[in-house]
Amino acid sequence: MNQFKFNPQDSQMIVNGIVEGYREYIEHRKDRHEIMAISSAFAWTKGNFIESKIAQISPLLSLKYKFAKAGLTWDYLQFIHEDTKKLFLIKNAAYFNEDNFSQALLPNQQKSKGPRRTYLHELSKINQHIEFTSDYQPKSEYEITEQLSLFIPEKQIRDDLEKIQKDYNEFHILTYSIDDAYQISEIIHYIPNPTNNIAYRIEDLSKYISGAELTDEEREVIAPDQDSDIIDPAAYDIGIIEDENEEESN
Repeated sequence: MNQFKFNPQDSQMIVNGIVEGYREYIEHRKDRHEIMAISSAFAWTKGNFIESKIAQISPLLSLKYKFAKAGLTWDYLQFIHEDTKKLFLIKNAAYFNEDNFSQALLPNQQKSKGPRRTYLHELSKINQHIEFTSDYQPKSEYEITEQLSLFIPEKQIRDDLEKIQKDYNEFHILTYSIDDAYQISEIIHYIPNPTNNIAYRIEDLSKYISGAELTDEEREVIAPDQDSDIIDPAAYDIGIIEDENEEESN
């Protein structure tokens, strides 16, 4: 599926942005840790830092970005390549199941199933025209389930779906993994198939990772959160709502 790969230079810049965004998150955590009696809630801001860094470099990548909501409270950014109309998101691999991408994982609970991410499955329907290879075998059993958000009117979901299928040609997902040393260790590029709910691996972008090493001091600041039972609210993102005030990069 080489035809779905990003330009190598773009992939390098996106990976750099993910690593730099994570490092800025750690610097912020260190600062908050030093001046606040309690700062554990900042553990939930990692995704915001990573997405914000990609937004900062978006003009260099011919990207625009827009705010969207998953569920009632979780905000995230969608990135769109202006020339090819490819839309992509960045997700934490700890909550991502490539064999059933719309089913969140809860990693601190023996990889148990979390809520269904309806918005991911709806966005994946942008890819309905793509012919996926038939030789892919999932690593685990999955089930295909259509589920509308309890919070979003069905007509709004249908209208949003019709709009995104008209506006975009492809939908991609990039995931980042954090290893036992609390460093960015793996970044994978996927394209999801709405028919079988499988996210197909396009490319392992980990070869572009550099500058991800952390100091012992940095590890000590974030280690308690990584080892606790705290679940990132992003694991519970369901529904699909897009902000009417679209933000675009210049």
